[in-house]
Amino acid sequence: MRVKRRTFLLVASYPDSMIAFRGKLIEELLNHGIEVHVAAPNILNNKEVCFTLEQMGVHVHAISMKRTGMNPFADLITVIGLWKLMKVVKPTYSLFYTAKPVIYGSIAGWLAKTPHRFALITGLGYAFTGSGRSFTRTVIRRMYTFALSRVEKVFFQNPDDDSLFKDLGITTNTN
Repeated sequence: MRVKRRTFLLVASYPDSMIAFRGKLIEELLNHGIEVHVAAPNILNNKEVCFTLEQMGVHVHAISMKRTGMNPFADLITVIGLWKLMKVVKPTYSLFYTAKPVIYGSIAGWLAKTPHRFALITGLGYAFTGSGRSFTRTVIRRMYTFALSRVEKVFFQNPDDDSLFKDLGITTNTN
């Protein structure tokens, strides 16, 4: 009987966070025989992070993503790049954390038909703190609502953020 290969794709906006904040998760996945892939912008330029991840047995991928700003064309390129990566990697599971990976990764994973998609909300940016423009807040909230409706589960590091997303009608599938 042939055992199906299980793969996990972790997508972030900042390469250093892969080891600092998700290192234990990556180790546990590898210990359970899951093939792990990570993707972040400029990750290949960070030799220390790449070396550490590769020594662990992780597959490292660079993605096109601007961590800040809203440029519809650049963001569309991010979604397409993530979709292409997922079509190649064919992850069984995917986890996206920080705003842009959550929004664009969730959409790309849905389009690529990744079976199990998860989002981790690590904190709220300017769109929720009141310092952003009203139009920007509205757009980002709608993008979150659309993207998070396409994941299996949303995890929050802060219970207050979970409550806010529920109150705003952004999520229902949280933990």
